Amino acid sequence: MTDSTYKLAGLVLGLVNASALDDTLDALRAGRLTQRSGAATLGSVASGRIGVTKLLQELIGLWQSEHVAVEGAYFAALLEAIADGAWAERTASPTTEVVWTGPKVEGSYLRATRQVVQDIIQGAERELLVVGYWIAGSGDHKGIINDVVEQIADAVKRGVTVTMVLDQRDKPYGKNNREILLDLWPHDIEPPVILTWDIPEGEKHLKLHAKVLVADRRDALVTSANLTMYALDRNMEMGVRVSGNAGERIAHHFDQLRQQEILATFEP
Repeated sequence: MTDSTYKLAGLVLGLVNASALDDTLDALRAGRLTQRSGAATLGSVASGRIGVTKLLQELIGLWQSEHVAVEGAYFAALLEAIADGAWAERTASPTTEVVWTGPKVEGSYLRATRQVVQDIIQGAERELLVVGYWIAGSGDHKGIINDVVEQIADAVKRGVTVTMVLDQRDKPYGKNNREILLDLWPHDIEPPVILTWDIPEGEKHLKLHAKVLVADRRDALVTSANLTMYALDRNMEMGVRVSGNAGERIAHHFDQLRQQEILATFEP
């Protein structure tokens, strides 16, 4: 890509961010904006906005120097194609947010794990994947998380397909994650699909240790935090929330684990 193409792409993105691209394209197609347009015309197209006027001045200068033979309508089509490509790149590229549980740190403004977990659950419209190592029930010194379970149940109630993938081992006080989840689950709502990794006998050190949350294959949290009050509110835990195609890849990976029978139904 040449320097002039980079500059052109940057000017197009500047116009997009200023909500001025559509007006610019209309003016090009109508012949109001040409290679010979002066300050008055540029100011009119920019609706008097100084920043947009400056972008248009640079755009006209680049059009004059690099695209002399291109008519206004064709130049508009070129700018529109660049904008479409930039939009496709933006939507395909994941955005990230660092998520934190722990003491407040002056000068740092990371969002709390519990807030992000609740946002993702409440924002799910079609499907929700929850992967966890430890769910804290009423017999657990790490604290129950009935509020989070209620939010997951509300997702089921509003028609979201919920799949929970949980470690199968019993807790020190005798219950496993499935039993704890169902103890907390509202009795009038159908339980979610509950899966586990059926760990081979003799592999006493293996664990389903991942902690993942994915809504609609587009909004995902990968975190060190378990589904416990301490992990969501008091421990030092850190994770990354990603949106875009990363959520699709995470959900697809767990689809394959299930299809290849590495994950199985968590039986009573």
